[in-house]
Amino acid sequence: MTSTSTILKRLNEGFYDSFSSKEKESYNISKLISLMADYGYLEHMRVNGDKEGADIIFYRSSDCSVLKIQVKGRMTLKKNYSNKDLFVAFPGRLEDKTCWHIYNHDELLIKVLEESNISETESWNTHGSYSWPRIPKYAIKHITTLEF
Repeated sequence: MTSTSTILKRLNEGFYDSFSSKEKESYNISKLISLMADYGYLEHMRVNGDKEGADIIFYRSSDCSVLKIQVKGRMTLKKNYSNKDLFVAFPGRLEDKTCWHIYNHDELLIKVLEESNISETESWNTHGSYSWPRIPKYAIKHITTLEF
């Protein structure tokens, strides 16, 4: 018989690192669902067959706000996300606390194209995407940080 403490063992970073990419996506979406409830988004729907679109859709009944969110591991812009009214969310750290960063893809894309050279990179021109391991300073003011 398995004990409750064994079943409910809290994840440590080493365990998360052993997840497949799909498991990491599921884990991250579960964390985001919990956090979005704190902002009034109590309804959500997972999109299982997304093709360059939303992974999850959130709804807030108080103002009928709908957010279509693509979950990523870091700040990412993709040509295929343009003109779809998508937001992108990714986990991060803020003063040793876990947080989530969220941005309107099209609005940030306009700013980044104005303030950077990504349009000249092979990644952007060949693959249609660009990502950053850390948020660049010029992008910080266009990204909202949600804290637990």
